[in-house]
Amino acid sequence: MNEKFTLLLRLEGPMQSWGYRSRFDYRDTALEPTRSGVIGLICAAIGIAREEKISHFDMIRMGVRVDKEGKPERDYHTALNVIKADGKGKGTVVSYRDYLADASFTVGLESENKELLDEIAEALQSPEWALFLGRKAFSLAEHPLSASIPAIVEAPLSEALNRAAFSLRCKPKNGELVCRMVIESPDGERTQHDCPVCFGERRFKPRSLHSA
Repeated sequence: MNEKFTLLLRLEGPMQSWGYRSRFDYRDTALEPTRSGVIGLICAAIGIAREEKISHFDMIRMGVRVDKEGKPERDYHTALNVIKADGKGKGTVVSYRDYLADASFTVGLESENKELLDEIAEALQSPEWALFLGRKAFSLAEHPLSASIPAIVEAPLSEALNRAAFSLRCKPKNGELVCRMVIESPDGERTQHDCPVCFGERRFKPRSLHSA
C-alpha cells in the first residue's frame, strides 16, 4: 500500500464566504470551506492564473474539521443605474451576499504525492498573491500552516484531521471537543458541485461528501 500524506491548513478569520451555487444577484456560502475555494487559495499562493491548468490538483483528497461553526450573516448591496436584462433602460439592483462570521476550520489535503504537498506548503509560506477566505476582503486571522508542525504529516486524512491542533480560541478547555467533519468519499451521502475544472471558464464538477 502506498503511503498517504496529509497537509493540514487552518482557515480562521472574522469573516469567510465559500460560495458554490451563487447566481446573479445572490452570493451564497457553504457552512465549511469548498474545494473550489481552497484550490483557489492554493493557486493564489503558487501564482497560478485563472486560465492555467489545475488538473494536477485532482489527485488531492480534501477534508474539513469544523473547529468553530460560523454564524451565517447576510449583507445587502445596492447598485444604481444597472442596465436591464432586456437592454431597455437602467434600474436599481439589490444583491445579497452571505458569509460566515467568527468561524474556524482545519482543512486536510491528502495525497500520495508528497512533492505536490511540499510545493503547496512552500508557496503558502511565501505566497505569490494575497490569500483570503473566499472573498478578497476576508483576510486570515492566523497563518494557514499553523494547524500542525510539521505542516505535512504521514497519515491518512481522517487520522490527520483528528490529531491536528486547535487554535487558541478554539482549544477545548475541559475534555475533548467533538467536531463535525466533512470528508470527500466515493460513497458519500451528499454531492456538492464545487470541484474546479477551470476557473477562467467557471467550470466545476461534482464531488461526493461524507459528514461525521
